[in-house]
Amino acid sequence: MKNKRRVLKPFLVISLVCACASIAFSAGEKERMLQRIPEIKALKDSGVIGEQANGLLGFVKSSPAAQSLVDAENKDRKTVYEDLAPKLGVSAAKVAERRALQIAEQASSGDWLRNAAGTWYQK
Repeated sequence: MKNKRRVLKPFLVISLVCACASIAFSAGEKERMLQRIPEIKALKDSGVIGEQANGLLGFVKSSPAAQSLVDAENKDRKTVYEDLAPKLGVSAAKVAERRALQIAEQASSGDWLRNAAGTWYQK
């Protein structure tokens, strides 16, 4: 059961973000982000990438093969943060920081996280 929850958690998190920010997502962004979830989860599980304090993915270990996937995800995340910022009355950076805190809270044991000081750690 624990593994099932761990697999479903990223889907639920993205779905919740999509639902809450539906006005910020174009159909294309939402679909692209949902399609990337399995690959992102696999990279997280293998310790290649992690979540950063700025709301973006980052590399724990170098992986040129994953660069385009991470770049695409980060581009869509930035767009969502920028779209939400004026609606929330804060900067895009603040939206990203708040989202990073949510992601860190919801991260599974063993996931890699990077704090604001730039230090990687496992939850």
